Amino acid sequence: MFTKLNRNTSVSRFPSFMVLALFQVAPLSFCYGVDLVMGIAGTGSLSLPMFSALRRLSNFFILVGEQLFLGVVRVASVYASVCLMVFGAAIAAIGDITFDAVGYTYVFVNNFSTAGKALLTKSRLRDQGFTSIELLYYNSVFTLPFLLVIAWITTDMSQVINYSEWTNPMFLVYFIFSCCSAVLLNYSLLQCTHYTSALTTSIIGVIKNVIVTYAGMFVGGDYVFTPVNFTGVCISATGAVMYVWVMYRQNQIQTKRIEIRTLAQPITSQCAGEDALAEQNKKTYSAPFLNGTTATRSRMNPRKVD
Repeated sequence: MFTKLNRNTSVSRFPSFMVLALFQVAPLSFCYGVDLVMGIAGTGSLSLPMFSALRRLSNFFILVGEQLFLGVVRVASVYASVCLMVFGAAIAAIGDITFDAVGYTYVFVNNFSTAGKALLTKSRLRDQGFTSIELLYYNSVFTLPFLLVIAWITTDMSQVINYSEWTNPMFLVYFIFSCCSAVLLNYSLLQCTHYTSALTTSIIGVIKNVIVTYAGMFVGGDYVFTPVNFTGVCISATGAVMYVWVMYRQNQIQTKRIEIRTLAQPITSQCAGEDALAEQNKKTYSAPFLNGTTATRSRMNPRKVD
């Protein structure tokens, strides 16, 4: 609904449905669908702190994928912060006495699908010429059939249709608000990826999950505290905060460089103009006199006559 309204009212170009768009966006839609399904399955299988810690492994996959497929090379401090997140997640997994192989499998598939989604999003926005609205529209259209099939296989659709709260006005208000929030969230993620990078968008989500990590230790009742696990969770969260600090410092340095270049341009232009004027003043020229002699005059010394 949001994309349809924006299509009719916005100046953003919206190409008609094309087979080319299907081939370009379908892999992204598949990753979106898998990411959503595996994320819900992983959340239900693991405690929130462990789920959040293991989800940080996706940032390492994105970091490697950006360098291999998008040609993005990061500074050493970025690699260090991401590796610290991965190291913390590994320690947390070692100290997890509630290990669930199925839940871990869900999370690892979730990590790969998240990395694929992030890299494909950046590629389509940067290389394929899609705008955020276009990509959101096509991705929604192509993801819907996949999710309907998954829902049909895993859910009794009659329970959804006959759900008693459909007649509750407050439930409908909450439901519509949730749908609109999801659209705005996806649009914001696309805009963030467009203006920054796939890795930055992913790590911003990690920062949000820092709160979920520590709140989840007290909510839900499924987290079992061990010193090793808690240490790993804290190390992983520290790596996420470190990444934000590194990117903030890089942005400050880049801003200062731009300001210096902006201030240096008028000075450079003024110096170039003064040099040109001095060079012109040094030039001499000859002028014939009426008596046939030639006088060589200089702008610096106009009275000199040969």
